[in-house]
Amino acid sequence: MGEAMAALASGPRTHEQLLALASEEFDLRWDTTAPVRDRTSWLAVTGMVELFDRQIHLTEAGRSVLATIALGRPDSDGTDTAVQLPPTAKAVAHLIEQLDEDALRERADGANLYVPGTSANGGTLDALQVLTEAAIHSITDAEFVRFVQGTFPKAQTVATARTAKDTLKALGLIQRTSSESWAVTPAALAWVESGEPLDLARTVHAAIGFFGEVLGELDKPGRPTTGALAERSARYLPNRGKPLHRSAVNTRLNLLEACGLVTRLSQTAYRTTALGRAFKESLPCSLADDTISRTPADGDAVNQHGASPFDNIQHSNSPGSDIAAELESAARDSANPKRLEKAAVVALGYLGMPGKHVGGNGAVDGHVRFGVGADSQILAIEAKTSATGRVVDQSLFGLAEHRAEIGAHVHLLIGPGFERRMLKEANDDPAIAVISTGLLAEVVRRQEQTPLTLTQLAPLVDPALHAAQREDAMHGYWEAQEIRGQLEYALVDILNVEAEDPLEEGGWLDLTSVRRELRTRGYRVGEEAVVETLEFLASARIGVLQRSEQRYRCTASIHTAGQRIRALGHQWVAAAVLHQRMRSGDEAAQA
Repeated sequence: MGEAMAALASGPRTHEQLLALASEEFDLRWDTTAPVRDRTSWLAVTGMVELFDRQIHLTEAGRSVLATIALGRPDSDGTDTAVQLPPTAKAVAHLIEQLDEDALRERADGANLYVPGTSANGGTLDALQVLTEAAIHSITDAEFVRFVQGTFPKAQTVATARTAKDTLKALGLIQRTSSESWAVTPAALAWVESGEPLDLARTVHAAIGFFGEVLGELDKPGRPTTGALAERSARYLPNRGKPLHRSAVNTRLNLLEACGLVTRLSQTAYRTTALGRAFKESLPCSLADDTISRTPADGDAVNQHGASPFDNIQHSNSPGSDIAAELESAARDSANPKRLEKAAVVALGYLGMPGKHVGGNGAVDGHVRFGVGADSQILAIEAKTSATGRVVDQSLFGLAEHRAEIGAHVHLLIGPGFERRMLKEANDDPAIAVISTGLLAEVVRRQEQTPLTLTQLAPLVDPALHAAQREDAMHGYWEAQEIRGQLEYALVDILNVEAEDPLEEGGWLDLTSVRRELRTRGYRVGEEAVVETLEFLASARIGVLQRSEQRYRCTASIHTAGQRIRALGHQWVAAAVLHQRMRSGDEAAQA
């Protein structure tokens, strides 16, 4: 925030220039301008900047505030720094010595990790140490639950306490001594006695996959975000067959940061420290199996502004991908302008706006119908190509006449990009909506994973919006859908954990307890959204939850819940085929 204001002190900049600055000087791996726009929008609301002429300008109020705040720069990554690692505790060293290829492969997935307390200021290490020390002289299941509930205010339910205990087991810190009791492992006791964070990190690396290996991933060029790390995790976990949930990766990163092995650059970006680099070199690690094909991670969803997991899904066999690819290719085929005209009509039709290509001198390029029934309206299409990616010196004269001929009130100006004068002329016309082929192609591709209704697609064709506002509106709808999917998964997971708890007969949770569990996992959603999602999961079409007044319990596994939700799409496809056959048969009978 302040650093962006400092960059503007020397003169106005565009969002794209600020994005480049974030990458080059602050090592922020943002794929779009959305994080920059979030900041400039807030600064504009508070009067720190003004946005006009497609640039951000620092105001006098902004200069006054800038003079009072401290600015930051990323710490050096210590590439040239020699690091001497502290000696390893004997019990921990014994674990590392046993890590041959088979042992590395057989480590636990660590897919469901939860450390109570806060991850900031060493809180992760403190929480793990307190929990480990509680088991030094043996502790029963019931005693452990009570200890967690009494020590951590945000871990009050039995399900949460048991998840914390299971996490300690997965990290190699406690082990069973009987059917009902636990005690610390020799390596965990050695860590508690030494107080050395690296002894903990080595113990964890020996227990779960994709821990020390994360350090190597973060040291690669084009440092991955947490979402990309979740995708990469499948290549280190051959027995799992799918990527980790992003929360499992975040827990690993929090622990690595607490041990001084990585440093956080942003909400989704980290960098290996000099200590982390030396530590990684001291460990036997698994190698990535790059022959494994991509499978969606559990609960894939967008995190903070940046790459969505859906951005990396391969669409090569999907009709949406083919339509989007043709649209982008046709936009630069200046020798064949009709190709883009047709591609635009097809793309909009795929989004639920059926239309027709017209073309020809003195005529509209095409038109589509937006809406259903009496509320629908005709939208005219004007497609412009450019081999360089920016349309220049083309007149918009006569578009009003073209609209009048087909009864349209709005014109969609579609092209790969437009030079400033032409873009201003179009934006100033209240009947023209400028749509870049890049954005239209992205909407088409995403329509398979996060389909939008016509109501949600309205900003795409709204002439009152400029290009940046149009893009922001689309990203807002996509993010909302992805968050909803993540919320559905989290609710089923929470209620599954409760159902499997032998101390909680029936597995019922009331709404207050459900929302508390969500907060422990980082979800900040209103009661209305939670109730709506619970009712959807309990509906007859899904039927994986059961409701009794204001209490809910799970009646199916997470795997089955996923199957039920995916089945809706398959059933619609089958119904469409059957409907078409019946319709064709009726028409043949009438003939």
